[in-house]
Amino acid sequence: MPYYHCSPVPGLTVLEPRRPETFDKPPAVYMTTLPAMALMYGVRCFEYTYGYTADRQIYFEECFPDALSILYKGKSASLYVCSPQKVKTTQIPNECISEEAVPVICETRIPDVYEELLCQERLGSLRIRRYEQLTAKDLARIRQETKEEILKRGLLIKGGPMAEYMRLHYPESWALAQRESLTF
Repeated sequence: MPYYHCSPVPGLTVLEPRRPETFDKPPAVYMTTLPAMALMYGVRCFEYTYGYTADRQIYFEECFPDALSILYKGKSASLYVCSPQKVKTTQIPNECISEEAVPVICETRIPDVYEELLCQERLGSLRIRRYEQLTAKDLARIRQETKEEILKRGLLIKGGPMAEYMRLHYPESWALAQRESLTF
């Protein structure tokens, strides 16, 4: 079974265990069995908004207008096929980790991750739930989840790049978090 890892860093021959920058996860080499899922990690981002349908089809959800284009368009990455000796599955479907370094079998340069994700959509390997297709219930869920993330991470107080990202892309959630923080 092939394992995939995607990174904005080209030319890797060995993947070393690392702690994800914006997620509270242990140091490991994070891989997947789905190229479409790996591609979403081809850019450094504060969130990866994908999930699975009832029939186990992976989808990307645009949680703010034109998110797919804003996050991925014009950005290059390398899609690596890996050969781990030992893997552990995680709670995320199709994700596995290696606590040891993993050799790279081959690298495919992706000149534009956005275009490649659209190609995956055309191939049926990925569904894209565009912002304008989301229901009022979906949008309310996104507002609530992002408000909770803003508060949990203390972004109103800390500031920094993640706070700016959330304030820019989720202004309603930011305003809700500000109102809620005043009531404590």
